[in-house]
Amino acid sequence: MLDHVATISTNNDKELGGIIAEAYNTVGKDGVVLMEESETDKTYVDTVDGVQFDSGLKSQHLITDKEKNKAILEDPFVLIVNSEIETIRKIQSVLEYAIKNKKAILIIGNVSQQVMSALIMNKVKGNIKVNVIDPPGFSSIRRDMLDDLAILTGAKVINEELGDDLDLIDESCLGIAAKVVTDENNTVIATNIETDEIKDRILAIEKQIKDEKNPYALKKLEQRKAMLSGSVGIIYVGADSKIELKEKKDRVEDAIYAVKAALKEGIVPGAGIALHNAADEIAVDGKIGGKLLMDAIKTPYKTILDNAGIAYGPYMKKGWGINVVTGDGVNLIKEGIIDPVLVTKTALKNAISVATTIMSADCVISNVREQS
Repeated sequence: MLDHVATISTNNDKELGGIIAEAYNTVGKDGVVLMEESETDKTYVDTVDGVQFDSGLKSQHLITDKEKNKAILEDPFVLIVNSEIETIRKIQSVLEYAIKNKKAILIIGNVSQQVMSALIMNKVKGNIKVNVIDPPGFSSIRRDMLDDLAILTGAKVINEELGDDLDLIDESCLGIAAKVVTDENNTVIATNIETDEIKDRILAIEKQIKDEKNPYALKKLEQRKAMLSGSVGIIYVGADSKIELKEKKDRVEDAIYAVKAALKEGIVPGAGIALHNAADEIAVDGKIGGKLLMDAIKTPYKTILDNAGIAYGPYMKKGWGINVVTGDGVNLIKEGIIDPVLVTKTALKNAISVATTIMSADCVISNVREQS
């Protein structure tokens, strides 16, 4: 099914869809898939150990890729602090060490406004490649998650409440990562470290999960297990020209989002038939507004048939529709003609939002395109 979703999202490119499905099958449901440009004309998948957690961008000035709106650090040092960093002097030695070794640095911790301003100023001037993110979680959960990240990166968690002195931290406290990507909501850390300590920690968390009764605590334990167990698949996209590469990257990015959506909420029959099925199930009791809405929801399926030159005929049983390539009535899911639930839901919500705005504004401004 992942293969079908990925293939449809890449404009029916079976080879590219297969590569994306391979990436997700490799990393599993707890893994993350990213996209990069290949140094050759080949498109392929590489997998590294890594984690994703809820901690997004703290400042737009930390963004390194403006097109993707992400802060990306290659092969950075990792500093993890479970106390507030009040002055830049307290981390000056590790910053100087990173600059001396021409390395980027990721700081996971709470920093004062003064420290944030100083780091942003030096980043903008090109003195240092740096990103700052908040520690994930709260209270004891935060402490546990920071310990997890320390095991994954080889860093030492600095905590003044436990007797650590921020003034004395040096390069021995730093961990390493293969790559760090931060967007508006999440951070992905790809690592190259795989130790028995990580495996032991996963086993300990699994034991806690079996014994835990509190639903909230259970959810957080499962998140920690997923974080430690996850891996990162990187799809390297290659092409023969820059124009082909851009187009191919757009298709891969769409497919990655589509597969992620399918994994999150499942799939429905494609080709607009899921909405058609839903419209037939809803009773509108003769209300004109409800009838208009149900007719509108059926329109995508009718439009797909019309575009293929196929007449909209007798409606078939639930989950069945026309394969416009062959013209035959088929079970769409078995045929691999499917859509992620999240994509279908979002399309419907957005369409209703636009229609509501038009009705409330009572007018539409349309740009006329002149034919040359």
